[in-house]
Amino acid sequence: MKRMMLVGVSSALMSLLPLGAGAADRVGDFALLDHNGYFHHMAWYDDHQVIALLVQANGSVATRKALPDYAELQARYADKGVEFFLINPMGLKDRDAVREEMQDMGIDMPVLMDDAQVIARALGISQTGEVLLYDPKKFTLEFRGAVGAELDAAIQAMLAGEPVAQATQPVNGEPVTISFDSAPVSYTADIAPIIADNCATCHRDGGVAPFAMDSHAMIRGWSPMIREVVMTKRMPPAQVDPHIGSFRNAMNLSDGEVQKLITWIDNGSPQDGETDHLAQLTWPESEW
Repeated sequence: MKRMMLVGVSSALMSLLPLGAGAADRVGDFALLDHNGYFHHMAWYDDHQVIALLVQANGSVATRKALPDYAELQARYADKGVEFFLINPMGLKDRDAVREEMQDMGIDMPVLMDDAQVIARALGISQTGEVLLYDPKKFTLEFRGAVGAELDAAIQAMLAGEPVAQATQPVNGEPVTISFDSAPVSYTADIAPIIADNCATCHRDGGVAPFAMDSHAMIRGWSPMIREVVMTKRMPPAQVDPHIGSFRNAMNLSDGEVQKLITWIDNGSPQDGETDHLAQLTWPESEW
């Protein structure tokens, strides 16, 4: 178990997503639900050489203009190791409207819905109509630009295992606003309650989970792992779709909680206040 835990921490340290990644940057693994509710974890596509992501927003002229040529690329490369997606970074939770727009345009591709906008921020998405090329084996962003000859050349280079000659190309799309609460994130007021309500019930001494989240020191030590499993939706467990029905004990993090947790970890997991509320929690002796 200790060896597995150490391997997990090492994996998480290697999977941190930097803010605003540029082309040829390592951005790490991530997972999102699409507009039809299907789950897509980028690491599951490691039998592909390339993942293409076209930035989509309802009513976007740039997206609508790019889609016919993007769909043509999908038809040409889908059986050659390239997986094609759209990604909606708007955080509007408008699955039904996105589904209607895709049907109206005759597009049959998954639209990854980034409700919390943490993936969009990590990928550096700033405008619609932009295409990102991502390597699902290395978790690197290899190209960003418009649909066109440069995108086609970048796909061919990645399929050939060669570096992309022109990794960044200009795009004229509508701006995308990434909305994060600008207030400082507090361990005492924000993070400890999130951990207590969603994690520590299992991650505690004698609990069913493998390590205890019973202090700031423990949370800070495990913060790379915590970040990685939140970004890939591996934790909290069960991956219950919050858009469908109502489930007791689903333990889904809200978008605001995800943003606060990721922001706090990105800022170095600082402690504030004189009392560590996680260290004061008490639990029953049973595993559950």
